[in-house]
Amino acid sequence: MRKREEPRGELQAFLGKGTEFKGTLLFDGVVKLDGKIEGEIISEGYLVVGREAEIKAEVKVGSIQVAGKVIGNITASGKVEILSSGRVVGDITTPKLAVEEGAHFTGHCQMEEVGREEKVIPMEEGTI
Repeated sequence: MRKREEPRGELQAFLGKGTEFKGTLLFDGVVKLDGKIEGEIISEGYLVVGREAEIKAEVKVGSIQVAGKVIGNITASGKVEILSSGRVVGDITTPKLAVEEGAHFTGHCQMEEVGREEKVIPMEEGTI
């Protein structure tokens, strides 16, 4: 059985059940969300989307663990992990993706390092 990746660092903030936030959320470190968030989430840190969370946002983070619901595109420079209780509706761009059995994901996934473009080198004529 695979071991879950635990967030590195101290929990910097927690938005609990019953919390509602609209706008742009910027943070450093580790943040756990269990409330309703709408807008945009931007960080190089680690985002934990708890079981009670309902996120409607464009998410750009270092890494993310989803146990609740995310509606919107996710871009992660590290890892995206969708737990069995997690629901993601949107496109994912990340170099590492883990989806537990029972999780729901509707969208497209592009597995590449964020911000790094693949270079296509043209072949010289007559090389084949």
